[in-house]
Amino acid sequence: MKRTIILMMLSTLLVFTGCRKFDELNTDPAKPGETRPEFLLANAEKRASDLMYDGYYNGRIGMHYAQYWTGTDKTDESRNLITNDALWTGLYVGPLVDLQEISNYYRRNPQDANPNMVAVAEIMKVWIFHVLTDLYVDIPYSQALKVDAYPQPVFDRAQDVYAALITSLKTQIAQLSGTDPGVIQGDILMGGKKDLWVRFANALRMRIALRMADVKPDEARAEIEDAAKNTLHEGEDIYFPYNTQSITNRFPYNEEDRALVEFAVTTTLIDYLKEVDDPRLKVYARPSVKGNVFRGKPYGLVTNTPVLDSLSKPGTKVYSGAFKGYLITYTEVAFIKTEAAARGMNVGGSAASLYENAIAASMKQWEISGNDTINNYIRRVPYNAGNWKDVIGTQKWIALYMQGLQSWMERLRLDFNRPDGRPLFIDPVSGSLDAQVPGVPQRLNYPNATRNSNAANSEQAAANIGGDTKATRNWWNVR
Repeated sequence: MKRTIILMMLSTLLVFTGCRKFDELNTDPAKPGETRPEFLLANAEKRASDLMYDGYYNGRIGMHYAQYWTGTDKTDESRNLITNDALWTGLYVGPLVDLQEISNYYRRNPQDANPNMVAVAEIMKVWIFHVLTDLYVDIPYSQALKVDAYPQPVFDRAQDVYAALITSLKTQIAQLSGTDPGVIQGDILMGGKKDLWVRFANALRMRIALRMADVKPDEARAEIEDAAKNTLHEGEDIYFPYNTQSITNRFPYNEEDRALVEFAVTTTLIDYLKEVDDPRLKVYARPSVKGNVFRGKPYGLVTNTPVLDSLSKPGTKVYSGAFKGYLITYTEVAFIKTEAAARGMNVGGSAASLYENAIAASMKQWEISGNDTINNYIRRVPYNAGNWKDVIGTQKWIALYMQGLQSWMERLRLDFNRPDGRPLFIDPVSGSLDAQVPGVPQRLNYPNATRNSNAANSEQAAANIGGDTKATRNWWNVR
């Protein structure tokens, strides 16, 4: 009920946001108005989720570079040509501005101070900034969102952003673990539950720390072992609750009003799921219209032959307007613990037992029922300590379906193959349209708008990272 009320409030706010320019021209400067923090939080949560699961940014970038989907009639992205670079701008001028304004509001109105609201806003900022630094490497951080003081912010080194994000998470966890009675309002994601925000923050700590485990193993161990003591519980997923009751509250890419024909599921995914008789196949994809079989399209194939009717489209569940906009899931946390144990960390179990728990968690998340079904599957894909990277990497990749951007980063980090060592991924069949990137892109280029408006700092950042190309690796990617 609470989420429904907040969504109604949010719909009103979105109308207000769309009319912001008009309001600026028709507001009496003698009677200034401010948007309340609860509206800012609700708006930021939805806008951030909408961008992360946008049909282009998730569908044509994340889902492509994780090699779950490939284009049908439009194949440029699967061949490494990006035609929309506005994700950066959307996140910076949208949800990040809203979240920063929450802190600004309380600074202007100290009588209304609510450190808990500031803490959850900062946790949300960490989630977004982590996506940005993983996708682009060096980014504006320390001077970002301070437009009056820094209209052209410097780009912070990615490793410094990582350190700052972890420090911020620990600060917010300490705040929310205290006795401050401040009520968290406008929270669509977690209903204002402080303890759940703490567990979410610790889950983010684990995600961030694991990503740097190959370059800073001691720091990664310390963060993961500590955060694992109080993180998400079984079945406790953090997501934006989309629904089909109104167009504005539907999952951003859905087929409620029209059939979606832009994507086919790849042979990479379908062939492997068929190989191990994975029960999630029937959820991730649907049988072809012609032939009623699960048949993928080779990744990056330009030709429209075979036609879409003879290929598998993504499943009806993931094309639903009520699909969940996941920020992080218990399943991902379970796989993080699995890998941590495989690396020798103490997270409360053996790698083998945690691996089986993670697979079972994924099955339950995707509504695959029956202990026999799950246990028989686990026996078909056993844990192998001598090849943990490929074994865990493949299963985590399967489990992260629909979380395209995160799965792409995990593909880069682990550089895994099938458990038997055979390659899992392929280069674009019809060749890359980026001469510097024959296979999978390592990052996104800085957007043209930023290169123009913040030219000096953009150029310096490009030089610092080794070139503003999709071939430039992130600092944590040493495989």
